[in-house]
Amino acid sequence: MEYIASGAQADIYKDGSKAIKLFKYNISKYDIEREFNLQKMAYNYGLPVPKIYDIIEKDNKLGIIMEYVEGIPVGNIIFNNNTKFEEYIKISIEIQNNIHKIETNEFPFMKEKLKLDIVKANILYESEKENLLLKLEDKIFENKLCHGDFHILNLIQTSNGIKIIDWICGSSGSPDADIYRTYLLYKLYDKEISEIYLKTYCKMYNLDKFNILKWASIVAGARIGEYIKDEKEKNILMEIINESK
Repeated sequence: MEYIASGAQADIYKDGSKAIKLFKYNISKYDIEREFNLQKMAYNYGLPVPKIYDIIEKDNKLGIIMEYVEGIPVGNIIFNNNTKFEEYIKISIEIQNNIHKIETNEFPFMKEKLKLDIVKANILYESEKENLLLKLEDKIFENKLCHGDFHILNLIQTSNGIKIIDWICGSSGSPDADIYRTYLLYKLYDKEISEIYLKTYCKMYNLDKFNILKWASIVAGARIGEYIKDEKEKNILMEIINESK
């Protein structure tokens, strides 16, 4: 096997035409099986997703065998060539919109995932959690496929088009919430990129951005329960929640 890259959860290796995502010891078997099943379902819907083969055990670690995708993350292309930014942002939005066209009851329900993540947000007061959960109960959910972690680094430009990776946060739910989630991920990195993304999305598909922004506090609260990189992210997320009180 040829070592390719390392992330917070796994190391990636190449083995011929296949890739092996070998997880670290702190990742549970349940989470690995969940990721395997979500990516497999996304592939079966006909989306441009790396084909997935099997779960293996190697060196006392669990791993997923999938199609090896040779290419460059779209984010890297943009960062290396700013003239490509507008083109690829529009392409990424088209891809995300195509995902949202798929109706599914096979994926986990977005409402339940948001609820669990808000409950896990230990830095929030109980009263803040209760307020977010009440807002969540008022939301109407669809059964549209949502990636849940959609951004330009999870899109790989290959010689055969763009592949969508990292489906661990996939769910059945509201496209508006999924769009806000992407907007938030960009906002945590660069506010200007987030505003361009949202403005472009709304213009391309005639959406009301205020319907998307109504998800702000709920999605931000869930993000706190899921993962916070540093103090800067924490402050941005808390500011969003406080603004929405």
